[in-house]
Amino acid sequence: MVRGGVKADLNHVSSYREPFHETPAFQYIKLLLITATLVVGILILINSNQITGAAVAQTLNTNDFLNKLTSHDETRAYAGVTPLNIIQINNDNIANLQSQINGLDTSYIEDFIVRYTDAIVIYDYHHDVIKFIASAQQTQLPADFSSRLNAHPELVGLEHEQPIGGQLDHASLDTLRQQFPSVYANAKVGDFLLRYSVRLIIYDYNADRIVNAVNLG
Repeated sequence: MVRGGVKADLNHVSSYREPFHETPAFQYIKLLLITATLVVGILILINSNQITGAAVAQTLNTNDFLNKLTSHDETRAYAGVTPLNIIQINNDNIANLQSQINGLDTSYIEDFIVRYTDAIVIYDYHHDVIKFIASAQQTQLPADFSSRLNAHPELVGLEHEQPIGGQLDHASLDTLRQQFPSVYANAKVGDFLLRYSVRLIIYDYNADRIVNAVNLG
């Protein structure tokens, strides 16, 4: 009776099989998988850092860019003026840009087109060379333009200063409204945007009205 009980217990023990997840082989495979995952993760991280570094290296500091651009005699008047747009010429956009700017060819690739309200500048930032500058629009001012404008009290003290500016078109007005909504809220296409040394003037010539005057500095 006693021996039978013992025999039954021994048979039960001998039939037990260790689960696979508890075997040394499974633990070894598990360790390999964890190691492989860690290695892949490190490789992905290294690759991501390289991509990010490459992107950062191509990013320009806007202030440095504009300071270098406006240090030239041709563009000194635009110091402190925010351009409407800055576009780098590349293989993807040059065909479209050629339809807008005569004489633009592949030698301008990697240069920048800087658009102000009244001028277009093509600038080689890397060599700090201005390759092209031209008026963005040829507006023939009426003979009495200056006299009517300077009669407004907002122009006192600025009568003898030559402002930078031109007429607002749809594209420039939309851009400026997005950047400075409160300044251009009441402006409309055809108004004159005039920048003096200390004041920005938006002038409606047809109504002989100062739409807005903003002190600078």
